[in-house]
Amino acid sequence: MKVIPAINETNFKEVKKKIKAAQDFVIDPADEAVWIHLDVADGKFTRNVLWKNPADLLKVKSEMPNVKIEVHLMVENPDAVLDAWLDAKVKRIIVHSESIKDIDVIKMKCVAFGVELVIAIKPDTPVEHLFKYEGDASGFLILAVNPGLAGQKFKEDQLAKIKALRQKFPNAKIEVDGGVNLETAPKIKESGADILVSASYIWNGKNSKEAYLDLLNI
Repeated sequence: MKVIPAINETNFKEVKKKIKAAQDFVIDPADEAVWIHLDVADGKFTRNVLWKNPADLLKVKSEMPNVKIEVHLMVENPDAVLDAWLDAKVKRIIVHSESIKDIDVIKMKCVAFGVELVIAIKPDTPVEHLFKYEGDASGFLILAVNPGLAGQKFKEDQLAKIKALRQKFPNAKIEVDGGVNLETAPKIKESGADILVSASYIWNGKNSKEAYLDLLNI
């Protein structure tokens, strides 16, 4: 089970601060990298607006050579911003099924840049909406809270989606984001997820490293 800290901030100063902090405790033995999940929200697909300037990330890329970024595009039109994020040298792009207009174009661009493509769904979207993307993505993300705001409670009905997705795609990478903590993580893992994405539980406690390791040891 992999754990990826999520950064849910409105400005790059705080984003950068948390990326630097994460380098002190995030460990991925598989590739010796520090994986970070960046939330991007446009205020249209979501109710709130989060930091969304990939040029900021590119400016500091040299300062964090061992950091690998997955960017969660909670936006109404991912096609309009995809190129900029690919140019920022992220390693994984997460786009929502609800906002995809042409999966072939998105897939083609990700392949050209050597970037993994993950397709996500919101809590109120049936899991079957992901089934049509077989062969298009390296994995899927179940967003277990409403898009945009950190600190929300995990929606228990999302566990059935994880199970159905695992049954449909036995070898797929499945991420779960939203409301991940020590209470929900075991249920998520048992349902078939590979990756836990957590923001509030890791960052809002007294010790981010201990919170991260607690999740990692589930």
